[in-house]
Amino acid sequence: MKTHDVELSSRTLDSSPGSGPGATGPRAGVGGWTCLAFVALIPSLMVSDAGAAGTGDLEARLAALERQVTELAGENQALRARLAGGSDRATPVWVRPEGQASGLSLGGLLQVQAESAGVPDSRYAGVNERVQLRRMRLAFCGAFAEQVSFKLEADFGNGSVAGRTGASGQLTDAFVAWSRFPGLNLRLGQFKTPFGHEQLTADSKAIFVERSLTNDRLTVGRQIGVQASGEIVRSVLGYSIGAFNGCGTNAGANDNGRFMTAARVAATVYRGNLGELPARWNLGVNGFDTTDQASFTGRRIGRGIDTQASLGPAMVGTEWLRQDSRPAVGSPVEADGWSVFGTWNFNRWWQGVWRFERFDAGTPRLDATTREWTLGFNYFVKGDDLKLLLNYQFGRTPLPHSADGRWLGRMQVVF
Repeated sequence: MKTHDVELSSRTLDSSPGSGPGATGPRAGVGGWTCLAFVALIPSLMVSDAGAAGTGDLEARLAALERQVTELAGENQALRARLAGGSDRATPVWVRPEGQASGLSLGGLLQVQAESAGVPDSRYAGVNERVQLRRMRLAFCGAFAEQVSFKLEADFGNGSVAGRTGASGQLTDAFVAWSRFPGLNLRLGQFKTPFGHEQLTADSKAIFVERSLTNDRLTVGRQIGVQASGEIVRSVLGYSIGAFNGCGTNAGANDNGRFMTAARVAATVYRGNLGELPARWNLGVNGFDTTDQASFTGRRIGRGIDTQASLGPAMVGTEWLRQDSRPAVGSPVEADGWSVFGTWNFNRWWQGVWRFERFDAGTPRLDATTREWTLGFNYFVKGDDLKLLLNYQFGRTPLPHSADGRWLGRMQVVF
């Protein structure tokens, strides 16, 4: 998400409007100019008083001095009232941070989308034509000089593909991070678990309107916990490993005496040029392990592998995920899925995208497989900050459903 830094310093907070090169200190303002004007008048008063002294008219000199001081005081009060917006307050009100963070920023993400009726996969069952506030996020970030930063983000949108009957606020990211060393960064709070490349891609950077069915069904999303990450070899090999409650987003309790563990290792296998075109190849592996006693009682184990390669204006990638559910009572369920996608940048504004995916729910039914195509394009008005996305999803779901398609259009604003 893009944010804008707000710099608040003691100089800004202590200085009054109207201060400038002629100020005598950080508090120099309207009052300072009054003092300077008074000092400048002393020589002229002394000259005029010299003639009056010859006549011994001391009272006349004092009366003239009082009159000029009164006029200056009136001008000073009028200027203060004007700077305060015409109110009776002597000085304006300034907003300043209560803590000692060295940098603060406020940003947000707005995604509005329209959809036509159709059920390309099980996520859209019972969903009619609609205009949806998919995401409406506000994020507040800050940093301290001691390599400690924080983020607090809330989402007021519908929050899911299926959507809710009304928008409601909930926390998405809320964490504190320590990044003193490149090889060891610590994060505590709520954030995305390190499992699934597509899931870890920022919502504002997504190249499709919605993520794949495999991603939505088999990843574990945001959790509350602690994570260590860093670069083993700078810009080449990195890792993330964490322990989480494992009970879902905004769940501050653990349903048993065990933590969910998740880990990921990602590498840049090649980065350079092939001929005159820039090229890159990335590879990642990840997994998680959790024991649950809430909505599911038993053990779940996930694993996956992904890779992405780019050459000039083209990029292709694929990801495979698997989740084995071993309930305390009943038969195990082995669900897996994979997807392959590609993009082509026609120029700096237009990008074509396509994706094919296959997901097997692993249930005992005869047919539990969904196959789905997604075709579309993206128009970057101002990069990811302002862009339009249009997708057509066509899928064949298990019975009783059949082949069906759905149009999805989105407008995104990042601020």
